[in-house]
Amino acid sequence: MKQFLKPYVSSQSGWIIESSSGSRIGRHDGAIFYTLGQRRGLGVGGGLPYYVVGKDMDKNEVYVSRDLNDQALWRDRLELAGQHWIGGRAPDTDKLYLARLRHRAPLVPARLKRNGPSGRLSLELVEPQRAIAPGQSAVIYDDQVCLGGGVIV
Repeated sequence: MKQFLKPYVSSQSGWIIESSSGSRIGRHDGAIFYTLGQRRGLGVGGGLPYYVVGKDMDKNEVYVSRDLNDQALWRDRLELAGQHWIGGRAPDTDKLYLARLRHRAPLVPARLKRNGPSGRLSLELVEPQRAIAPGQSAVIYDDQVCLGGGVIV
């Protein structure tokens, strides 16, 4: 994937940092090429697995951990941007809906909440979910009816 994207996106080498110690353990070709939960292609670890648990795009740093279930990978609240609602308006808030957070992933129960004066909606997950990355879509269902969704920020 990285080879496909390289001609189309600007990237710069940066540090790979072990999240618990803050130690620099390697270099990467651009933080944009890595996704939360990724294990392959990191080039660090000496045979031991590391997982991407975070990125700081401003500093161009990728954070990794040996812990597959590192707390940094789990989220129970997501903000949604670029929302589109099939019925023309956002569904009621505080009602229990189902959400799909990645292609072919199981539906998970969640509630929509309105965020103060910004009016942006957030999605509160009943159970925390692993490796939910900004840029992925969250699609909201009321039983089996697709209501619409937004982009996770």
